[in-house]
Amino acid sequence: MKSFKATLPALIATLAMLTALPSHACSPIKVIGVYFERDSSTVPASQVSRLANWVIGLRQRYPNHQAFYVSASTEPGEQAPDRLGLDRARNIARVLQENLQIAPAKIELPERSYVEAPVSAYLKQLEKSQGVRVDLSFLPACPHECSCQLGDPLYKPKAPKQ
Repeated sequence: MKSFKATLPALIATLAMLTALPSHACSPIKVIGVYFERDSSTVPASQVSRLANWVIGLRQRYPNHQAFYVSASTEPGEQAPDRLGLDRARNIARVLQENLQIAPAKIELPERSYVEAPVSAYLKQLEKSQGVRVDLSFLPACPHECSCQLGDPLYKPKAPKQ
């Protein structure tokens, strides 16, 4: 068994390293829920309008777009969930392309759909009037509110100090 005196310096060094690490990570990803009627893959007009307003805000705030990621999901009990989830994702992508002029190369579609686990009664009550939610995520290219990293399309390394 090691003595307390032997482990104290290691403990202090570990604590010092942990406090030097950033306390939070930055993620520039923005997410919106697109709501569908149960067993439907048609994007409702109200959701097209919400998406249009969301994209307008993104274009104003982020001049460079890296990607839009569309999820493919259904709720338990919906008919043909695999096909339905993928149809929802494709229809969201179609709205982005045809209505909002987002380049197809910027839209990432999933390869498969998933069935969401049932939500709590409380959350179900909150979302009852909204329908079934499918997430759409936006990743801006640099510049954005997080530090741009090597690998970002518009990354510019800091000039060396002279």
